[in-house]
This record gives sequence, structure tokens and C-alpha cells, in this order.
Amino acid sequence: MTLLKGIKVLEIADGLVDFGGRMLAEMGADVVSISSEQDRAKERVLAWHHGKTRLSVDDPEAIIPLARQADIVLDGQRNGDRFGLSDVLGPDTKTIHVRVFAERGSSAPATDLTLMAQSSLMGVTGDPDRPPLRFPGEQAYALTGIQAATAALLGLYARRRIGHGQRVDVSARQSATLASYREAIMYEWTGRIGRRNGNLLVRGKSGVRQVWEARDGHVTWSMIDNPPMMRALVAVLAEQGVAGELSDVDWDNTLVADLPQETIERWQAIVGEFFKSQEKAQLGRWSLQKGWGLSVINTPAEVRHSEQLASRSLFVQVTDEATGEKASLPGPLFVSTIKPVPPARTLSAPQPASSFKRWSAS
Repeated sequence: MTLLKGIKVLEIADGLVDFGGRMLAEMGADVVSISSEQDRAKERVLAWHHGKTRLSVDDPEAIIPLARQADIVLDGQRNGDRFGLSDVLGPDTKTIHVRVFAERGSSAPATDLTLMAQSSLMGVTGDPDRPPLRFPGEQAYALTGIQAATAALLGLYARRRIGHGQRVDVSARQSATLASYREAIMYEWTGRIGRRNGNLLVRGKSGVRQVWEARDGHVTWSMIDNPPMMRALVAVLAEQGVAGELSDVDWDNTLVADLPQETIERWQAIVGEFFKSQEKAQLGRWSLQKGWGLSVINTPAEVRHSEQLASRSLFVQVTDEATGEKASLPGPLFVSTIKPVPPARTLSAPQPASSFKRWSAS
């Protein structure tokens, strides 16, 4: 059994909805993807399109029957409605129309890079004296796909409740902006625009470090106003004989955000020396046991060999049907009590849309 067994999804792939279709396929939907007009990176196609039936548009008229038969249409067209879908979709179809901007907003072209820049994420990522940093991969497209898949699931729920489909417009720029937990809200309420602070979390009058060196790598942790957390950390420092003046601090009556930066730097130096003397795995265990709020920063190789991710069977072997090449890629989205029936772990070669008859036969 699968969560979306029997649900037909037509995906008009153009980068914006591709990851959303991948999510629905992983949940058991029968996803038919209309190949993009644009060239996509081979690695991205393998990651986001395995488990789907891929069609090439040899006959544009062949797309309309598929849209009518679909339960969900993920419409990621950027250059107008080239298949005339808006005129043929019935009341039972959930149409997730993804635009770069809002429905009545700009129709300017956009890439993952420009969406990340406009979202505010690049404006606050990196060091203040250097160019902004961009997250690896195509994160804006992935964030948009997540919102498209979420809208599709809500549309399915709505059809069950009220008996007919929904049209939902999703903005790619808004999807990327929503990934910033505070910048857009801060601007709306205060008019202030965030800026890059590097390895510094600014709160109140001062700033605290976020990334720390360990003996064998790095961890992330911040000295924030959380008395139980600070007491738990200082207790271990005291056991190790390195707490120094931190043992004398009354954390219940200390507001770190209002401390002079010089005091924070002095206290952070004590913590920093301790972190550098320990392996990050040990720091992670202490954090989990004692509530420090510290997280280990993993390298890509460590992510691949993570015991926790292995227990979820996250990584699966995917085969490119055309070349026979294999790659280890993320598969299941979550662990469920429903025994999963995974989609095909292959990237199928595109077939002509005019020859696809499976939906009409069902």
C-alpha cells in the first residue's frame, strides 16, 4: 500500500515543480512528467525525475487528454500556457499553477540564482566583507517544489471534503522567501533589511558565534539566553576543570543579549577552547544527553555514512535507464507505519507523449 495509490499526477516540468512531483511519486502517486524545454543538469534530472514516467512532446495535442485524466496537474510552465490546459481542466482536477512571481506580478525570467537573491536568503548568508553565499544545488527550485507538493496534498484533502478540485497559484519567489524564518517578517514589522553578519548571531546589543571548531571538525552552538542550557554546559566544563569564571555566572539573572561584546568574547573563548579539545561526536552526545542545543556539522561523506539516515533507508541506488549509470540518492521522505511500496528506482528514458496509453486504459 502507498499513501497516494491510484492518484494520477501530470507534471509540466520546467524546474519549478520537478521536486514536488518527485515527492508525490515517492508517496505512491503515478507521476507522468512532460520533459522540460530547457536543458537540465544530468545529476538534477536523475535526482528529481527517477520514479516518474517521462514523456517527450511529439504531439502537443496529446497532453490535453492526460490533463483531463489527471487528479493533479503540477503546471510549471514559464512561457505561457503552451498546451491550452486552462481551457480543458475539469472541476475534479487539482491544478497547482506555479509562477515565478505572484499571479499578477512580474513575468520576468528567473533562475534559481535570481530567486535566491530576491528571497533575502543570499542577502544574509556569508561574511559581511565578501560576496553573498548561495546554497549548493538548486535550493529555490526545491523550495518551490515542496510548496507545490504541499498545495497538491491540500487540494486532495479539499476534494475529499467538498467534492471538487482546486486551483492553487504558488509563487516561486514567495516559496524561497518563506524559507527565511525572520528576514521578511523583520522587514514587514520594522522596515529593517537584514545583512550578512558572518559567523555571528546578532541579538540585542551584541552578537554570539554560531560555528565552532572541534578537534576533528565543526559544530554549531550559540550562547543565547537559555539558563538551563547554559547551566548544563557549564556543569560539564566544571567537571573537566575548564569552566573558569563561567562557574560564577548567575544564568537566571543574566541577559546575554544585553552584555557588552567584550564580556561575551571572554566567555566564548572559554567555551571555544573546550570545544577544540573534544571530538564533535562526543560534543554531540553531551548535547543530546544534557540539553546544550549543540549540533554536529557533518561533511558530505559523513552524511552518506550516517547511522541515523541509514536506519531510515534514506539513500537508494538509482539507475539511469539510458546509460546504465548508478548513483546513490535520497529516496524515502519519511518512515511510516504503512509498509512502503517504493517507486521504480530508475530514470526512465522519455517516450513520445502520443504513444502513452496507460491512463486511458485504467
